[in-house]
Amino acid sequence: MIAVAVAMLAATNVQAQSADSSALPQTQDSRADAEIVVTGSAIRGVAPVGSNLISVGQATIEKTAPVNVSQLVNTVPSVTTAGSVAQGENAYSYYAPSIHSLAGSSSNTTLVIVDGLRLPGGGTQFNQTDPNIIPVSAIQRVEVLADGASSVYGSDAVAGVINFITRRTFDGFEGNAQVGFADSYKNYSGNFIWGKKWDTGGVYVAGGYTYQSDLANKDRSFSSLGDYRPVGGTNTNSYQCSPATMVVPGVTGVFLTPGSTSAVANTIANSPCNNSIYANLLPSQFRANAMMKVTNDFSDKITVTAMINYNRQETHNDSGPGGLTNATVYGPGSGKGGQINPFFVAPAGAATATQGTVSWLALLPDGKYGEAESQSDSIYATLNAEYRFTDKWTLTFSDAFGWNRSALNNINTFCSACALLALNGTAQLSGSTTTSDIAGQNVIALNLPLTSANALDVWRPFDGNNRSSDAVVRSLYRNNSENTNYNTFNQTKLDLNGSLFDLPAGPFKIAVGAEYLWQEQTQKITGSNNTGPTTTGSNFRVYNYDRNVKSAYAELYIPVVSPEMGIPLVHSLDLSISGRYDKYNDVGDTFNPKFAANWQPVAGVKLRGNYSRAFVAPPPAVIGDPSQGYLYASGSVGVQNGQINVPIANYPEVRNIPGVACGATTCTIGTPTIQGMRRQLGGGLSNMGPQKGRSWSAGIDLSPRFLPGFMAAGTFFHNKFIGGVSSPSPTAIVNSAGLRPLLTICPSSCSQAQIDQFANIANGATISGSVPPQVYFLLDQSTRNALNLTVEGIDGQFSYRTDIGELGNFNIGTGFTYFTKFRQNFGGGTSFSILNTSGYNTVFPSVQFKNRAQLGWSKSGLSLDVFWNHTGGYRNWISTTVDPITVDSVGNPVGGGDKVKSNDTFDLHLQYEFQGDSFMRGWQIYVDAQNVFDKDPPFYNGNTSGILGGAWGFNGFVSNPIGRLVSVGLRIKM
Repeated sequence: MIAVAVAMLAATNVQAQSADSSALPQTQDSRADAEIVVTGSAIRGVAPVGSNLISVGQATIEKTAPVNVSQLVNTVPSVTTAGSVAQGENAYSYYAPSIHSLAGSSSNTTLVIVDGLRLPGGGTQFNQTDPNIIPVSAIQRVEVLADGASSVYGSDAVAGVINFITRRTFDGFEGNAQVGFADSYKNYSGNFIWGKKWDTGGVYVAGGYTYQSDLANKDRSFSSLGDYRPVGGTNTNSYQCSPATMVVPGVTGVFLTPGSTSAVANTIANSPCNNSIYANLLPSQFRANAMMKVTNDFSDKITVTAMINYNRQETHNDSGPGGLTNATVYGPGSGKGGQINPFFVAPAGAATATQGTVSWLALLPDGKYGEAESQSDSIYATLNAEYRFTDKWTLTFSDAFGWNRSALNNINTFCSACALLALNGTAQLSGSTTTSDIAGQNVIALNLPLTSANALDVWRPFDGNNRSSDAVVRSLYRNNSENTNYNTFNQTKLDLNGSLFDLPAGPFKIAVGAEYLWQEQTQKITGSNNTGPTTTGSNFRVYNYDRNVKSAYAELYIPVVSPEMGIPLVHSLDLSISGRYDKYNDVGDTFNPKFAANWQPVAGVKLRGNYSRAFVAPPPAVIGDPSQGYLYASGSVGVQNGQINVPIANYPEVRNIPGVACGATTCTIGTPTIQGMRRQLGGGLSNMGPQKGRSWSAGIDLSPRFLPGFMAAGTFFHNKFIGGVSSPSPTAIVNSAGLRPLLTICPSSCSQAQIDQFANIANGATISGSVPPQVYFLLDQSTRNALNLTVEGIDGQFSYRTDIGELGNFNIGTGFTYFTKFRQNFGGGTSFSILNTSGYNTVFPSVQFKNRAQLGWSKSGLSLDVFWNHTGGYRNWISTTVDPITVDSVGNPVGGGDKVKSNDTFDLHLQYEFQGDSFMRGWQIYVDAQNVFDKDPPFYNGNTSGILGGAWGFNGFVSNPIGRLVSVGLRIKM
């Protein structure tokens, strides 16, 4: 319906165009400011009372030269991902930006909208938004409201709202093309907008295309060291090598090669092989989108605006080689009959060995190990119809419809079951011929007897001397998986807006409205069932979710004192009261009010404040499917990947695990020799409920008349987030008293009954991959209302612009966010501070200080702008920190962790706009340089990777791994 409306409006009104058009594009609305709806208020012509609204406009867009809108938003310090690279998905939150690091992932507390309406959900996790579907050329400005706003917008607006406002009309043509280069990296992009205005409206078409290349770990020293001990980190090398490393019965230690005459201690420090060099820091990405918007006044009372948008994006990430860890293999003399591998080689230092366990990396001569790719198609359309009863009252009908298909596929990646079948004749690491390969079922895959035709040689590299057959080699990379999500939503609003009566200070304004929202999500997941290649053995799951919400809201604007009243010390005083009721079909109902005030004691000085309550409905997809043991798309049950430093004081039994490496205060589990199981099931298993927010802020705005061009604002904010939905990190679990029961230690190995109960097999869940022969711990990271946060801080900004005659125009400014409190607890337990740390919560950082400053100059079309980006130093509280996290008597963290240095980078934008009366008038050529001095990110002993890409050695939440990126571009205006 909306698409048809766009086409009909365009066809009807192109015929009514004026024959004349300006030489330069006309981007300003012909509407009076009183018609504009500003983010944070439902009342027309009224800025949000009591709040600080940050607006990023066309001038900033040009001087940032963004390839997508994520890059533009990341220039705002209050945005969590400020300073990070805008390529591929954000770590754990798709492409959705968030404000003030107030939780993340499935409990993202920032609402992202376009022209005041919701966007379609996307991704393969939590139905989150991607504002990049809108072409950059269609954006008029971006407004960031860092205050609770559920009283206006409903769910999700706890930390605030980011509103991408598109141009209303456009006249002319504007095109922009740029290409950028960095060391072993490049990008290029182009976007355009064409439009035509007529007396009663206009139409425009905008579009864009971007390509960003991948970036390999090996091309950045900080991401490819492997052994980070020389720079203060840990050894991330592996015992997965080619040829294989081996442990044999009766000999303590690991033989690093078949020719080794002695074994080394089986410790992390001795891990020899750097496999990080085969992976990517960033995936390659391309995106193409197009948008059409039509608006027309059909009379002095009726205005209709329609928009339709299409977006396609893909990311591609070459996979690294796969391998096996501690896989059992049998040789002659073992008495294992058909399981004897004909290529078995005993280490030189244990020549009589007849069996052992090997750790092996499947390095192929052609270096092709498959790829991971993501795809997304989005269709988004809106319709807005206004009827003006009088010059004071307007009735508005709005409708937004969105559809998204998102897919995450692994193509021809490593098949561990295939390798095991060729190594020991089974799909089990233990070599068991009786253990089922599919938990809860009696399914056993065997490849017996092993012969030279079907066995795997892990004792020689694939350099022409390996004895494996071509068929076996081809089978190693035959694993495929697909995760496809379909998201559909429709939002319908009816809003009445106007003035009830006049007060001495001005009109008493009101907005009332109702809204209906429905959304559906279907997830289809195909993957290996651990019996061999997915062409012969795979599983298939379907999850279906739906939700509908009925809402009603109202807002009052009350001008108490106006400047014309001449009251001393009360130049003006405005009040605002708003509230919204939402009724969900699955998580109940909620009412969220907001109270706000502005007070100007004198002209140019405004004091403001507000209090609000807010609500975040848990994403339907994280509740999980009860018929499948509460499994959900991004959850799983399987082997724990990654080391965990377990405090002995919290888990004294950890010292009793055979062969565990312990220091004075911690023991390390999750190593190749101390393996365990991890589960992440949906919140239905833990009876997950809604998430709530409470916030208030107070601030001051300065724009003194005696100093034209100067503006400053400061805001102290307080946010409380209650019952945040999260999957607790291993660090949080082992160091927090409230989560301590989520880790179970089994010093003598967990029983099969324990494992099956933990995996919720009886209720339909399944285990992904093979179960290790010895399971020493069970880690429960199931989604739950685990997180309570209290965050306080200061947002500040100032700018000053001045004309100094022959020297030109100068401007200087800065914006910063400084947290003064960041406290949390789990399940209502003892609160503790995570201020100025990163890693304790895996899906969001809590770095204390970020700042972006600008110094600019312009004259006669030439302009130069320099930007300083600063992230303050902080502590690394991830589970792999070298300096142990210290805890108090109840197990909550109080200190320790590695020091991460502050980060300072500088950007430069040089631009020339052609003057005069030639056809090139208004054209711009520019050079944009990010990270001018090519500074590496501060070292971070951990990995914050999300869906694709990521690497050890830097913090992807707050750092950009690309280095110096120089772009040149041309912008034409006609």
